Amino acid sequence: MRFNARVGQILGWFMLAQLAIESANARSDVDLFSLDITELLNVTIEARKVEENLQNTPISVSVMSGEFLEQRALDNLVDAADFIPNITITTVGENSGCTHCAGITIRGVGQVDPIPTTDPSVGLYIDGVYHARSAGSIINFLDIDRVEVLRGPQGTLYGKNSIGGAINVLTNKVSDKQDISTNVTMGEYNRLDTSLLINLPLNNKWATRIAVAKFTEDGFVKRVNGELEGGQDELGLLAKLRYKHSNKLNIELSIDRQLQHNGTAASVLSKKNDDASLISLFNSIANDTSAINTLPPLQIFDDPFLSAATTENENRLNQTGYRSTIEWGVTDKLHLKTIASYRSLDATYGRDFDNNPVNIGFTHDEQTQRQRTLEFNLSCNQNDDFKWLLGLFTIDERISYDFRFVFLEGLFLGLETLPAPMDGSSLSSPTSIGGPNNPLNIGLDLDNTFNNKVDNQSLALFAHTNYRLAPKWTLTTGGRLTWENKKQQVVTHLNVANIIAINRTDQSPEGAIEKSWRVFSPLLGIQYNQSVDSMIFFNASRGFKSGGFNGVANTAVSARPFEPEYLTSFELGMRSQWFDNQLRINSTAFLIKHKDMQLRGGESDENSGVEIFIDNVGNTSTKGMELEVEAQISASINVTASMSYTDAKFTDVGTATEVTTDSKLIKTPRWTAAISIKKDWQLNKDKLLTTRLSWAYRDEVYNDVFNNVHAKQTSISLLNFYLQYPISKQLNVSAFVSNLTNEYHVIGANDFTSAFGVAEYYLAPPRQAGLSLSYQF
Repeated sequence: MRFNARVGQILGWFMLAQLAIESANARSDVDLFSLDITELLNVTIEARKVEENLQNTPISVSVMSGEFLEQRALDNLVDAADFIPNITITTVGENSGCTHCAGITIRGVGQVDPIPTTDPSVGLYIDGVYHARSAGSIINFLDIDRVEVLRGPQGTLYGKNSIGGAINVLTNKVSDKQDISTNVTMGEYNRLDTSLLINLPLNNKWATRIAVAKFTEDGFVKRVNGELEGGQDELGLLAKLRYKHSNKLNIELSIDRQLQHNGTAASVLSKKNDDASLISLFNSIANDTSAINTLPPLQIFDDPFLSAATTENENRLNQTGYRSTIEWGVTDKLHLKTIASYRSLDATYGRDFDNNPVNIGFTHDEQTQRQRTLEFNLSCNQNDDFKWLLGLFTIDERISYDFRFVFLEGLFLGLETLPAPMDGSSLSSPTSIGGPNNPLNIGLDLDNTFNNKVDNQSLALFAHTNYRLAPKWTLTTGGRLTWENKKQQVVTHLNVANIIAINRTDQSPEGAIEKSWRVFSPLLGIQYNQSVDSMIFFNASRGFKSGGFNGVANTAVSARPFEPEYLTSFELGMRSQWFDNQLRINSTAFLIKHKDMQLRGGESDENSGVEIFIDNVGNTSTKGMELEVEAQISASINVTASMSYTDAKFTDVGTATEVTTDSKLIKTPRWTAAISIKKDWQLNKDKLLTTRLSWAYRDEVYNDVFNNVHAKQTSISLLNFYLQYPISKQLNVSAFVSNLTNEYHVIGANDFTSAFGVAEYYLAPPRQAGLSLSYQF
């Protein structure tokens, strides 16, 4: 259905709904625009595991409320990252084709690859539950209260794998008020999103809250065969049951479910080289044997949203989470909170590496993950001067990961059907590839399957204290001790040669690959409250990212563990409000020392085949700053702005492949900026028209670790527009346009034209417009 037709449908529904609404009971209004900025910005966060005011929290944290997200037309974490300083979130990590895998980078610290044998560098928590894997992290927002972005290592309170920071997503709590609402959004590319929210008190102790949503949208990259890439088909469910025994004891049970059946990430062939080394080798062999045919020229198009891909157009996700949260006020000063959870994830995704009918390459990933977590937090306001928190966290995780790549299908078969080695040497002692049963051919069997099973167990004890040294001075200390054990079983198959190249299992002679660590993560901070409106803080902290395994090990050298990364951070920050609380200014400067980075290297040539491995070979030094400003210019005008600067440099790269000390860190723009202007227009006594214009800027950024020029995204500005009008007290309509200026930009890129002849762009969506209708029963 065309977009114009959907607009007509919405307007028709408006008129029908309006007739029903006029007879509905009126509800009282709250005039938000009579409030000053203190009331508007009195934001409560849980960044330090206890509720506290944003302006009194001495860490670098940004908060996105549900209204913040809605009025900027931000539907998921990828969209939201553009409007928060010093964070980059993309999918398709390491060009996997995955649309739900999060690649999160904060202050130049992030995860390159969503492969589950490596861990993220930024922790993701949803309602207090740690999500251990990149897969399944990008889903549409559903019943969101707020998103907290914590920058810098959060090793004390959040533990391992938060050296870049942490993202704390909090959904709306069950309330004692009956609330039923629905929303319908229609837009371009046949977008149709529907959601229903029910909050229902059952009696004076029990209440439930259920949110369900369906998201559908066609892809914006079209394949020559008629298929589409970049679309979505997602079903989300969040159901909660709350038992309030008393004002001191509260129990909440929840289940969440996400089902996705999307196409692959939107990608196109951006550059080609029909004379690439491996293509030339393939064609040379094809000229000497009838077993394979020469490769035709690759197809590339002037249309930037057209692809000739024919395979691996699939992204499936099935994940379910169960959670119980118990909050008990043991005494007036002592509070105990426990969070227990179980999560399951099943994901399938892939990519057509060449975006062509000919098989230069494709990849296919299947992973399942099961995790159990348990956390205890015991907090105490000992007195006005001393507060402390003690905690325990444990996670037990089981992963099954199967990965297959096929490059230059038929190459090994062609080599085996040649009469002799290509340099004319004897088959009994070959010095070149070619000829039947030539052992040198094995390296060019580029149809490989990697079967991984990974067991992870981790236990952590932590403590955090705030001690007021003097009326204006507060000392913060913290420490976390983590024990971790990991085991990998991996079997690597060379499929055409029918050879097991790697066999490291519990039953094999060499056994599984195992590694254990014990790490202490400290924190020391000082806070100076100059006045009730101004606070300065300094923090020194250390965190670690867990070690792991090579999930694509194809030689004995690469079938090995790698060690943790360590990061030490120093922060100097300010929180302030000015001019009778009409202006808020928050800023943070930082210095980071990052050592033992897990960098991925590899080679692809006619002698070695494909060799991929990860090792601790990189050190970096990073300095920068973040600035966030919000101003209530008048009762009807609100302005928010942010900016960040990051100067990140490699100080050592060891043996990393094609990375030097002059290389730039992946997905780390030097500058980011954003500004958003909200204006409310009084149309009559009862109704306001709300408009918001939001602009975001990102400096140039490299999308691959090798800093290939073709894989660089030049600096870009994005503009979003939002308009909301209350037709009645129950019915609201809003319109939005994202990427208003229709900027063509990429979220991932690579260049393998030298060896494989192909380069890819993974694309962000073009301009999209839509209308939303929300009805409050």
